[in-house]
Amino acid sequence: MTETAPASPHTPPLRPVVLRVAGLNLAYFGVEIVVALAIGSVALIADSMDFLEDAALNLLIFAGLGWSLRNRARLGTVMAAILLVPALAGAIAAWQ
Repeated sequence: MTETAPASPHTPPLRPVVLRVAGLNLAYFGVEIVVALAIGSVALIADSMDFLEDAALNLLIFAGLGWSLRNRARLGTVMAAILLVPALAGAIAAWQ
């Protein structure tokens, strides 16, 4: 049984928008990592990694938009786990 989410006739197609956002995040990552490495800023490197993470999550959303509701729910669980990795790393670093 495949379940699909109802599409609203008033909303534009979401896939191109998500793809553009992923591309912009990837572009911002590229610019920021180059500047961060050029000036030796650890803070900018960390922020650029956040842009890379955002791009990766947006690409996962882009891929999952055509999936069934069940598979999108699974994807949401995977994405939550991905978001927890830097949070746990930060908590461990703060603890130490």
